[in-house]
Amino acid sequence: MNFKDKSVLVIDRGLFVSLAERLVGEFGKVGYYTPWETLFPDASALAVGDGLPGIIRVKYLERDYLDYDLIVFPYVYDGWMVEDYRRRGLRVWGSGPGNELELLRWKTIERFKELGLPTQQSFKVRGINALRKFLQENETENGWYVKFSQLRGLGETWHAQNYAQSVSYLDAFQAKNGPIAYTVTFIIETPVEDADEIGYDGFNIDGQFPSSSMYGWEVKDKAYLGEVSSYDSLPENVRRVNDGLSPVLKQFQYRNFFSTELRDDICIDRTCRHATPGGEVLSANIENLPEILWFGGEGKLIQPRFKHKYGAQLMLRSEWAEDHALLVEIPDGVRPFTALYGHCRIDDDGSIGIADYVIPQIIPEPWKMDTIGSVIALADDPQEAINTCKERAEMVKGFKVECDADALDKALEELNSARTQSA
Repeated sequence: MNFKDKSVLVIDRGLFVSLAERLVGEFGKVGYYTPWETLFPDASALAVGDGLPGIIRVKYLERDYLDYDLIVFPYVYDGWMVEDYRRRGLRVWGSGPGNELELLRWKTIERFKELGLPTQQSFKVRGINALRKFLQENETENGWYVKFSQLRGLGETWHAQNYAQSVSYLDAFQAKNGPIAYTVTFIIETPVEDADEIGYDGFNIDGQFPSSSMYGWEVKDKAYLGEVSSYDSLPENVRRVNDGLSPVLKQFQYRNFFSTELRDDICIDRTCRHATPGGEVLSANIENLPEILWFGGEGKLIQPRFKHKYGAQLMLRSEWAEDHALLVEIPDGVRPFTALYGHCRIDDDGSIGIADYVIPQIIPEPWKMDTIGSVIALADDPQEAINTCKERAEMVKGFKVECDADALDKALEELNSARTQSA
């Protein structure tokens, strides 16, 4: 199907401008929106997505969303909008209420138990004092992982080795959040030790998984290596989680990208949205992505056609970007394989000219996120994908921009280890 006479609007929170960029040239019109209205709005959030070739930066969503044939929600937190737009008869790609599988951690743990899916030992406590008491009274050799439910802006998952080593973090959290610290719900889980981390990377339409997809290995916040596989050839533990969740995803009318992270048989995280890393490789590797989004938005599963067998991804970082807009120099040959968070292009009217920037204000405190995006490569040989990805990452320049290229070698070791174990 030719989509040159169709239009698509990507409604995002700043992380997945690259998905809108991926769709330029596939659809006749591509719009991009990320919220910018605050109590005292400035120009930063409004700049995200601006100036990019082929993309219309939508400013007023309520006025313009009906001008588009397909609406794509790559991120989480917009489940109610997905449901509302569908009730209005619009074609929508999004998680709907299925976003709760990622956001409502305790409810998902209980759901996994009902479905007979394995979980690690987990506890729920309310308030910082209850968390302190738990860590004092439950010392273990490997410590605990502490997670937040729904409110991701409170911070990332962190490892509490023991109470003594956690006091500084707990004190800082309490000082920053004040009385809110007494109302926060903490999910506490045992570590799953000595296990390779593997996950599914694909999509789901009303409980249906495609007949082929990707699965891969992530080196946390550094790199990703994915391999295309038929669904029946996926690792058994990956399929077990997917198959167990299929009825739930059908109930939620889930129509979005979908990823998992597993250690052994334990699914430690569900990504009910466009993943990062992993998602950028997936969307670049699917040749018929517009068709999948278009028909998936009405509940019809289209099988993907993959360009290559393997995909490699290196995360780019700059500590300067935690608090400052960062100019990034990207060679034209590398640009199609680069996915930047908070991406925009600005013409400074003479000093430098048109340049690519990463805008940091989209990332709330206390994350202080220094990851600015990634570089990917596709190939039919994993080593070729890795080598090409490293070469491209080296060519992306910016103030204090760096990556851990060796992390891809570690991911390849895990891939080879998994093949040996399954042989």
